[in-house]
Amino acid sequence: MSTNVLQVDDLSERAAAIADISLIVRARFVEAADTMVHLDVRGVRPDRMRTLWPDVLPEPADHGDIRIRYRPSAAAISRAEEVLQGWLLTHVKDQERRVLLSRWSVCLAAPHVAGSFRDFCARTGRVRRTAERRIQAEFQTLAGVLPIAMPALQEPDWSRISPMMPNSPGAFERTKAPVTRHESYWLPEDARPVFDAASPELTALAKRLERENRRRAKMKA
Repeated sequence: MSTNVLQVDDLSERAAAIADISLIVRARFVEAADTMVHLDVRGVRPDRMRTLWPDVLPEPADHGDIRIRYRPSAAAISRAEEVLQGWLLTHVKDQERRVLLSRWSVCLAAPHVAGSFRDFCARTGRVRRTAERRIQAEFQTLAGVLPIAMPALQEPDWSRISPMMPNSPGAFERTKAPVTRHESYWLPEDARPVFDAASPELTALAKRLERENRRRAKMKA
């Protein structure tokens, strides 16, 4: 009995570890796409890096007028090269899944350049849910392989990548004005209701209750 419990615990710990690593892998792919998009603007991207990413990115002319607000650091470029050359080309054997991974990543990193992944699937005749299941399967496979191949797994720049990841607040949620709070939205624990006999709201409520009472009295009569 104790042996079975230990086996279940080991499986649970491994599943949790794979889930954590899978999140890092997903973020690293998005970071790599973000790095490549910004390096490809106005000829900043090195020629050697062009051979590392599958031919699914838009042509430079499609987004050549984008103003650069972010310049990838040397560490970000190194991490992107590791993803494109060390992960995508080495561990993802299927060409179709390479296309899905790269397109999904660039759609999250730069939707203004590549559009949405939903539109990509509709335009190319792919089933979105099937494509996303295949992408998730590849992330889990990489999460199981990478810790063995490279124990020191680098994390991305979370401060930049987190807003791009799924289930993060969208652009509208991040930019909309905060909800205006009532002046008494916070009260101490010993606070008591404030009664203001001259309050217009209280007067209107009293009149409404009085009318309702008269109406009920007429209905009973």
